[in-house]
Amino acid sequence: MLEKNSQTFIGLSLVSRFLYRSLHQAPTQEFLNSIYDDKIVNDWPVEVTNSTLSDGISLITSKAQLTDINADFANLFVGPNTLGAAPWASVYLNEEQTTFGIQTLDIRFFYAQFGVEVDTGEREPDDHIGLIFSFIAHLCECIAEQLESDETLEVIPLTTFLSEHVLTWAPRMLQLMSKNAETEFYQGIALIAEGTLRQLAQLAQAKYLIVPLYR
Repeated sequence: MLEKNSQTFIGLSLVSRFLYRSLHQAPTQEFLNSIYDDKIVNDWPVEVTNSTLSDGISLITSKAQLTDINADFANLFVGPNTLGAAPWASVYLNEEQTTFGIQTLDIRFFYAQFGVEVDTGEREPDDHIGLIFSFIAHLCECIAEQLESDETLEVIPLTTFLSEHVLTWAPRMLQLMSKNAETEFYQGIALIAEGTLRQLAQLAQAKYLIVPLYR
């Protein structure tokens, strides 16, 4: 079981930023080299507490061609064909399966309460799974700072964000990602994301609420 200390939340922040980079942008060779050649796998920044996470870490160590991984990224998240794992909350949570739904606005409002505004240089929905992991990283950093300053633990914002805006749909998205990914890299990223969400939910005592899903 993970201990609720500042180093745990710092580690989860680092993992969440890694997932943001993996899910929001097509990998570069430099990014892949940082996985294959550096110590991110051997020195995972937070305790590995479930087999889903450990299986995912093992999968991303299998070297693959950059062109294959980028093609997989496009097929899963970009198009032009039907997406293997659409990365936006609103696609799963509204019947029309469109982007920029009410879920996007709700998440944008949640970001704004913490002074966060999405500005990637492109007009894109705020409820992209990669951007969500970036925001989770920010919340984890805030919790770590609190623990280092006064040893109190305030996880209510993380609990609310996970329960209401992430755990409702992300498990389904990651299930589709794992099923439809053609490279071990993205099969592994799907498992790492799922395992990390489990760790976060356990620490924050967040709930997996059952809601209607349309994909």
